Order: sequence, then structure tokens, then C-alpha cells
Amino acid sequence: MAASMIKMERILRIKMGALEAKIEELPDELRLIGGRGLIAKILNKEVPPRCDPLGSENKFIVATGLLAGTNAPSCGRTSVGGKSPLTKGIKEANAGGPLSQKLDRMGIRAIIVEGCPKDEKLYYVVIDKAGVAINPADEFSRLKNYSLVDRLREKHGEGVTIISIGLAGEMKMNSATVTVTDSQGMPSRHAARGGLGAVMGSKGLKAIVIDDTGAPAVEIKDRKAFNKAVKDWVAVLKEDMNLAMVSQMGTPANVGFLSSQGTMPALNYTSGSFEEASRLGGDVIAKLVSKRGGGMDACMPGCVIRCSIVYNDENGKYVTSAYEYETIAMLGTNLGISDPDAVARMDRMCDEIGIDTIEVGSALGVAAAAGKMRFGDVKKAAELIEEIGEGTEMGRTLGQGVVATAQAFNIDRIPAIKGQAIPAHDPRGTKGTGVTYCTSPMGADHTAGLTYSKPQSKEGQIEKSLRAQILCAAMDTVGYCLLALPWKPYRVYEFLAQAINGRYGVNVTKDDVMNIGRETLREELTFNKAAGFDEIHERYPRFIREEALPPSNCVFDVKDSEMDTLWDNLSVVKEEKASSSFRIYLPATIAGPDVVYQAGQIVKRKDGNRVLIVTDSGIVETGTALKLEGILKDAGLKTILFSEVEPDPPIEVIEKGARIYEEAGCDCLVAIGGGSSIDTAKAIAVKVSQGGDLRKYDIMRGGFGLIKPPLPLLMAIPTTSGTGSEVTVGAVLTDKERHVKFTIVHPELAPKVALVDPKLTMSMSSKLTAATGIDALSHCVEGYASDSTPYSPIADAVALWGVKMVGRSLRKACSQGDNVDARFDMSMAAYHGGIAVMKGSGLAHAIGHPLTAWYHIHHGLSLAVPLLCYARVNREKCEEKFREMARMLDGSDDLEEALKRLYSDIGMPLRFRDIGVKEEHIESLVEDIFREPALYQNPIRLEEKRVIQLMKDFY
Repeated sequence: MAASMIKMERILRIKMGALEAKIEELPDELRLIGGRGLIAKILNKEVPPRCDPLGSENKFIVATGLLAGTNAPSCGRTSVGGKSPLTKGIKEANAGGPLSQKLDRMGIRAIIVEGCPKDEKLYYVVIDKAGVAINPADEFSRLKNYSLVDRLREKHGEGVTIISIGLAGEMKMNSATVTVTDSQGMPSRHAARGGLGAVMGSKGLKAIVIDDTGAPAVEIKDRKAFNKAVKDWVAVLKEDMNLAMVSQMGTPANVGFLSSQGTMPALNYTSGSFEEASRLGGDVIAKLVSKRGGGMDACMPGCVIRCSIVYNDENGKYVTSAYEYETIAMLGTNLGISDPDAVARMDRMCDEIGIDTIEVGSALGVAAAAGKMRFGDVKKAAELIEEIGEGTEMGRTLGQGVVATAQAFNIDRIPAIKGQAIPAHDPRGTKGTGVTYCTSPMGADHTAGLTYSKPQSKEGQIEKSLRAQILCAAMDTVGYCLLALPWKPYRVYEFLAQAINGRYGVNVTKDDVMNIGRETLREELTFNKAAGFDEIHERYPRFIREEALPPSNCVFDVKDSEMDTLWDNLSVVKEEKASSSFRIYLPATIAGPDVVYQAGQIVKRKDGNRVLIVTDSGIVETGTALKLEGILKDAGLKTILFSEVEPDPPIEVIEKGARIYEEAGCDCLVAIGGGSSIDTAKAIAVKVSQGGDLRKYDIMRGGFGLIKPPLPLLMAIPTTSGTGSEVTVGAVLTDKERHVKFTIVHPELAPKVALVDPKLTMSMSSKLTAATGIDALSHCVEGYASDSTPYSPIADAVALWGVKMVGRSLRKACSQGDNVDARFDMSMAAYHGGIAVMKGSGLAHAIGHPLTAWYHIHHGLSLAVPLLCYARVNREKCEEKFREMARMLDGSDDLEEALKRLYSDIGMPLRFRDIGVKEEHIESLVEDIFREPALYQNPIRLEEKRVIQLMKDFY
């Protein structure tokens, strides 16, 4: 019942029939295969493909990746595998936590559990420096996961890591998970898909306890090369905008985007969007987590993303530490539930029972369709989950998965592919992912090959899916976390090749790493063919072909004949190259003194008839609005004046303007004024053409995908020279309920016509001229330095020349308000800035937006000190670009100092206290700053502590 201490790179075989363990050498040909690939090799060699998944011939396998015991970031995923009781084919699922690192340090590449106890009792295994012990687990029978872990840690030490099954695994339910404790010892990580917890339970195995005390560090053959690979990759991860957002909000950051894409299941997969999904969005969850003392954690050692949400209840008590998008969708929107606390409680229940939240959420959706519960009924949903743990007849039905549930309730609309519940990415809305579900050896598993490249088009999705499946198979074999893939995911092949070479002293290439994925898929396909996988299952349920999915109204229409060919190109398809193409949306633009007089004829030529003029009271008082009305009426147009625009336009003002537009029967808009007037007009155009609550179009909630052309004709006539709204594709609005600004972005928001008349800006005071000038300058500076759009030479060119125009004319415009040439330069600098900022912004805007919301100061003023912060914190990364801009600004080499000299000359503040910021507010302000999209476009990734210190330095 015991085996001696493990040496390097071995396989631990546990024979439950004999209750003994032995150590085997890892064959040389498997030395560079781990995780999912190693599981596939073992299953093909040792398991009869047509065996009973819960019988003695199947095997339960735990495997580490190739870099698990090192400090390589995000390389510690643990794979578990066997023949699935759900899909009846090969199955691998993986989880985070420190398990793989410990096994690797102990020299264990894989644990193979085979046979079943002759006495049909329950056992647990302890692996430590004394060896391997197989112990009776009678005392742990019927324990939920958290109680089990508490008892085992009490018995074997707080530092152990534990693999376990809950009640579902003991009852051999097909939806049972394998649970792994996280870095804090909580049993919240799950190898969830495919029912592998039932396979572990069928072996009479309740838990495996790993204690690596005394184990040496893993050997690194070429430490210098390895360290360089790690350092370079960490830099890539820390500079990635998408990963930075996930670091702050976890995977709930995807709720808005995926809901707007129409791929987030709602109400038993009858819609891809849920009206109240925003209540479960990343920004909302982040606020709750911060308020309640939760946080973001790394689920495994070496992770720099730290996307695991530690979620506490309203009293600050821990609930769960794996609060993720898939769970939010399947236990939330798919059941018509939008209460984040309710979802967290049900997630904890599933953690305790050891059951897959995707499978359970799908089964409960079918139960609702069958009348067993109502959508939105949190209490009943929780009761049904509790019944799974209790093993009632209803509970066992649900615990067997969505297919069994549908069959029990005589429902023929079954949301499953290859026996497994469709995850929270509906294949009708993301067709490449649908191809993955239909062709993957894993069945409907988003981790097998998720792709959102042109998701609603059926063209090219076969190749996209194949590439994604190869990538995922390679990552799962090496042990790399798919949530840590950067914007250009295929760069990971090069990093992994370098890290593997450094650790093992070999010479693999990025193509070799890609081939690891290919070989893994070949092994899995071989097993499934012998298992009759495709004979057992239909390719897909009929409803995804026949039922259009709101709001996109797509069906899954990729041809069967095309999917039949997918694997033909397994050996030849190459990694996808990132596109260097770019697109800039510009309005038809007329610029120069007195061009405003052309407004009426231009609108008339573009078939405008009844115009809503959007402006503010100040423009009315100067007579400019009346002048414009006359110009439009002279062209034979009817006009309605809406002059209630407010700074940082709130939703309520926009809704009122939209009502006036519709009641008056308007067909176009002309905005005259500053950025607020133009943004208000843009938002009115969205409201009258798209309908619904404007909040749903927030870019952070995925609103981009909801806006569909056409929008009404919009002409923009700026009377200030700052925002560049006359050319941008976005509008910044204020949500008074949330006390935040939010941004609507879409190419259709770019005005169709921009009239840039510098004479209209001559009434601005020196103070306003300075503030708007800094607004324009910040757009040029941040746009030029941003690399969130990798290649945009037009934007770079106009940004740099915009800085030049500010440098030569802002001082003149402030001191000589009637200088038409200076005003023209500043008007064009704002226009240039509007183009530049479409390339990306950064810390200055991330700070500026909350400052405006908190202290109700002019947007340009709110950017002044933050732009100094931006120049300082990004100095090293952007040294050459900052030098170029400093030369353009005043002929110097130091951007921060050049900005300070400009500020001194035009009366702009140098300190936060000068604009009314209270020092005690800084930490709360930073919480809002980290919810700003602009922050994740900053050239370097920033931590909260650094931003707090930076703001204090400039206080």
C-alpha cells in the first residue's frame, strides 16, 4: 500500500484493485509530452476504447505540463482524463491551483489510477516524502468538498494540495467534476467538463493529498535562456490590453462583449443576449468585490494575470474564489437570473457538490422549459441544485447532465453536442466555435477551440476552428492557461519553445510546439474512432440550424460537407498571421474661415429635410445658434432647436433630445458647439435608430456589437478646439445612476460631415482655449504613443503634426483670441487629435474621466495633470516617441518638462490639488480609474499602488 519517494520524471501507477502503488520510468518518447497529450497517449495504449467509462477497464489519469514546477507564468494547469461517461469518447479537462507545481517538484509527470477496490469501499491517497499511501476514506464519505478539505488539511497539514470529488462524484453522476484546491487551499478549481469526477469516483477514490515538503526545485538545464524567455513573456503579458482588463475584472469582463455579440446564452438558449446581463458585468462585479473586501488572486504559482475573483457576500464573508464568465452565463442569464450574489451562492453549492456549472446550468434551463421551475426563480434553482447533492430522483436526473434531463422530461430540443452541454458561447452567434463543438474530440467544450474571428460569418470558419483546436491542444499538453493568451495568441508558441529549451536543454522550435497540438489531436481522434464516437452522436442538435438566435438572428449554417474536411488539413495548416491592415473612418470635411455658411446646402444635398439642431444655452446666447438656423432655413430646411446640452452629457438629456427628434419628425441632426453638443447628437442618433437603454451600448458592456446601420445624417460644427468629436467614432456620456462616464463606440458614430470653421472658436476665453488645447494635445500625445493599434501610420502622422500645431499656436490662441491663423491651427490640432485618439489613449484619459465625474470640471482641465502623470510613468517605454513629441512641442527632448513649460505659459495646473482634488479621495478615485477602458490602452501595464503613488507625487 506504499511506494518509495518519487524521483524525477516518473509515472505513479495506483492499482485500486490491489490497493498498491508503484513507480515507473517515464519513457523517453514521452519526455516532452505532458498534460492532455500524455493522457491521450496513455488511453490509446492502455484503455479499450469501447469500455464502460465507469467500469474497471477505464483509467483515471492526472498529468502535469512540461513547465509546471518552474516559475514560467501560467504554465501550471493540471490535466485529468479518461473515457468520458458524458461523451463516451476521450476526455481531458484541466484546472488551476498549485497541484502541478508540486507534482513536478516531486518528479511525477502523471498519476494513473486503474481498477476498482474489491471491497467497493472509498479510499484516499497521500503522496509525500515518505512515499505513497492508500488509506480508507470511510470517515470522509458523503462529505462535501469544503468540509472534506478542512478535515484533510487538519489531518495532513495546512500546506497540502488536494484533488477530490464531492457528492456527485461519489454518486458517479455524469456531470461530476474533479476538484483541485487553489493557492489559498480552497476547493474552488474544477476540471469540470466530461464527468471525470464520476470516473474518479468509480475508482473508489475520494481524494489525493499532495505534500511536497522537502522536494527539491526542478532542474533547469539552461537557466540564462529560461530566465530570458520568462522575462520577455511576462513583459508581453503585462503590456496586453485585454489581459490587463481581465486582471482587474476577471472573466466577467467578457459579459458585456459576449452579450452584445449575441453569444451569451439566455433563457435556455433562446437568446444570445439578456436585458439584465449588465448586472453581472465585470465593472459591477469588480465594485462588489472591492467593496466587500474580496480581490483578485492567482489560482496557480507564477501567474501574472491574477484573474481569479475572490467573491465575498454582503457581510464580507468568503463565498467562492472562481467566479467566472461560464458560471455567470449558465447559472445566471441562461436561467433568467441577474443577481450576482445568487449566482455566487449557486456556484458555491456546485463547488461543494463537485458538479459542472455548465452542465447543471444547461440542465436547469431544460427543467425550466419543462415547467419544473420558472426562469428567474433563484430559490427554486438553488433547491434543485441542493437535490443533486441529496441524490433525490430529481437530483440524480439533473446530475446526469442535460441530455439525460431532456430525455427524462420528454424534451427533444437538447442543448448539447456530442453528449455534452453547449457552453456559454452559442454556436449560432460564434460559428467558428460551433465548428469546434461539432468536430472536436472533446465535443461541446469551449476550451477545445474558442474563436471569435468574424463570428457571425460562416466563411473561413473551418480553418479558424482548426487553428484554434491545434492551439488549445498544444496549450493543454504543455500546461499553459488559455486565459493568459495575449491579443496575438500564436506568439505563445515561440515563448513555450524557448522555455522548454531552457528547462530541458533541447532545441525545439515554435513549429514543434504547434506539432505537439497536432499530435495530441491525432491521438484523440484515433481513440474516438475506435470508440465509435461519431456513430453514437449526431453532429449537432437541429435547433441550432433552425432557430434564429436573437439579437443577431443567426443560425449555425456552416455546411456539413465543409466540416467533413476539417481534419484533412491538420498537418498543413499554419499559425494565423496577425493582420497589419488598418481602417480610419473620416467624415467629409470642409475646413476654413466661414465654411459654416455652406451648412444648409450640404444638408440639402444629402437629402436632409427636417433638422434637429443640437447645442447648448451658451451657443444660443452668443447668437451662433440663431445664425445657423438662418443658414439652414435659407436652404429650405425646417429646423427644431434643442439647446439643453450639458457638459459631460447625461443620459436624461439625450433621451429628452431623442423624444423631441421623434415627435418633430426629424430626419437629420446638426450639432454645433463643443464636444458635449456633438457627443449628445451622436447619442441621440443612436437612441432614435437603435432604441433601448443607452447604457447597453457602453463599450465596456459590449455595446459595439449592438449598433447596426443606418444612423441618421449627422453634421458636426465645432465651436471649440479640443475634443475632436467632429471626427471621432465615439461619444462620452454620463450615467448619473452609476456616477460614471461611459463611452459608446462605433464607426457609424462618426459624423457624415464636419465643418471646421476657426472663426467659430474665437469667442472662447483664454482659460477655455487653454483647457480645450490640452484636450487636443492629450489626444495627440496618447494616440501617438499607443500601441493598442499596432500599425496606423496615418494616425501617427496626424498625431505628431497635431502636437506641432499645439506647440506653435496654443500660446498665441490664448493670448490673441482673434488670431485666425492660431485658431485655425488649434481647430485642426483638435481634428488631428480626434483621429489620433482612435488609435488608443492611456492613463491621462483613465484619470481624467473620473476627475470630471467626481469634481465636475472641464474635460480638458481634468486631463492636464494626468497628462504629466502619463509622460512620467511611460517615459522609459516611450522614450523615442516622447523625444519626438517634445521636439515638436518646443524643440526640447523632455516631454514632461515641455508640458510643464507650456502649462506655466497658459495658466494650466501642475498639481491635483490645484483643481480641487482631495488627497483622501485618491484611493477611491483609483478604483474608478481601473474601470476605465483607456487604462488598458496605456503603453505599460500599471498596478493600483503605482497609480496611487503617482497621483500623490503630483498632488
